[in-house]
Formats: sequence, structure tokens, C-alpha cells
Amino acid sequence: MKALRMAAVVATVATLSGCISFLTEIRVAPDGSGTLVQTLSMNPQAFKGAMQELAKGMGGSAGDVKETTESDKPGEKGAKAQKSPFSADQLAEKAKDLGEGVTFVSAEPLETPTAQGVRVTYRFRDIGQLFVNAKPGAALGAEGAGKSAPGAIRFRFERKAGSSILTIVLPPPKKTDAPPPERPAPDLTDEQLAMVKQMFKGMHLAVALAFDGRIVKTNSAYHTDNRVTVMDLDFDPLLEKPETLKALNSRFTAATGDDRAMAAALSTLPGIKVDVQPEIRVEFAPR
Repeated sequence: MKALRMAAVVATVATLSGCISFLTEIRVAPDGSGTLVQTLSMNPQAFKGAMQELAKGMGGSAGDVKETTESDKPGEKGAKAQKSPFSADQLAEKAKDLGEGVTFVSAEPLETPTAQGVRVTYRFRDIGQLFVNAKPGAALGAEGAGKSAPGAIRFRFERKAGSSILTIVLPPPKKTDAPPPERPAPDLTDEQLAMVKQMFKGMHLAVALAFDGRIVKTNSAYHTDNRVTVMDLDFDPLLEKPETLKALNSRFTAATGDDRAMAAALSTLPGIKVDVQPEIRVEFAPR
């Protein structure tokens, strides 16, 4: 019965994926400690629906998301938030999957006229022990948040005299045995374009690392003085130009079955950042 409930949760998350914004920022100190901040938001109606389905999947009823901090006591009876997927209990449990030495700090509800969600903060002692699944399903509890997820991002960390080196290890690409398409993808019709716009409207996925200091050397494709972007997929700007959507469709069809080729196809589009290297190395030092 529980498996059926979780199947329903996964299906609900999949249908809502187009309206999800899921942003992951990892802040790294020179000693390898730091914080993981994940921000999830959707339009209010979609957020409410997702919370209801996820609460049912956990065997309860949907509750309100309230602000929690590390001073809250997980397991305290009568707390309304304990029915929520973002309760202190649930988030403290998720911290264990993120890695050894990771602890839950706070969950801050977000609410505007057009979006509702939550910003969750974790603290880690050693980024070398951290595992991060940056897919929206991880934030919603439909799949593993860290080391239990096959597609989690991993890290290696080392100290040098006067600097630190972090290696971001991206998950290996999935490949299928599907044969490549025999012909180019046909142009999208006006009706198909409208469907694509509806599917991807409001979708924004991003993973970035901010370093306490300055970057000395890196092979990152997208970086500033102290920040590295692993990916930044903001689909709304792409939806404004039909020719961009048609190009996206053609490139996706050509890359069918190859995650890395799919990412490479995305990275050629304006405003999209996807670093397709298997490992991103960053050396940083105090200012």
C-alpha cells in the first residue's frame, strides 16, 4: 500500500515539474565546512497540491509549513508542522542521507502572490562527506536527497599551504540502447509550441557553490571571483522565442538517450548554463 502511495507522489511531482523552481547553493569555508541552502518554490496552487499528495504518501494528512529552527525539538507531540514534508523531524532525517556530519538548521516558508515554497538550510562539517541530489523530486521527498540517490553530486576536498582544493564530482551520464533518430525532428506546430510553453513555464533549476575567499584556479566553465555555477536552467526566457523552442526540440531529439549530450545541447542555448565536465576542480584561498 505504501509503495502505491509513493508511486502516486512521484506521478504528482512529475506532472508539476514544469512549475518548479529548485535552487541549490553550497557555501564552502576554507576548512571544508559550510552550509547547504535549498530553495523550492511553485505557484501556490501547485505547491498545495504537492504537499497534500506528499503528506498522504507518508500516511498522514497535509499540514501547514511553519518556520522551524535547530532549537525546535524533532518528535515534539502536537506540533502542526510534524504532518508536513518540511517538518523538523522530516528534515532532520533527510540530513542523514545528505552525509555524515550534516545537520538540519532551519526551514523558512516562502510566500508571495505568485509563488509558495520553503528555503531549507543544512550545516556540514566536511564537504567531502556531502552528497547532493539537485533534482526537484529530492526536495519533495519523492526520491533520495543524497547518498541514497544514484544521481547525487559528490565532492573531494583537500588542504594545501595557503589554499584549499574542491573537486565537484558530477554523476555519470545515463545512456540507453535506443538507436539515434533516423531523421531530424520535425518543426513543432503552434499547438505543440503552446504545450511546451505550458510544460516549462516557471521551471528554474540551479546548482552553485560560493567560496569563502577567492578562486585561484578552476576548470569551471562558469565562474566569478568566488562563485562556480554547475548549472542554471531558467526556462522562462527561452519560452519567449519560438525559434529557440524549435532548436531545443531538435537538439533534444538528436541527443535522445544520452544525458551528457542532452546537457551539452542545453548549454548551447542563450541564458542556459550547464557544465558538462565529469569533474569540476576549484582551488580557492582566503582574501
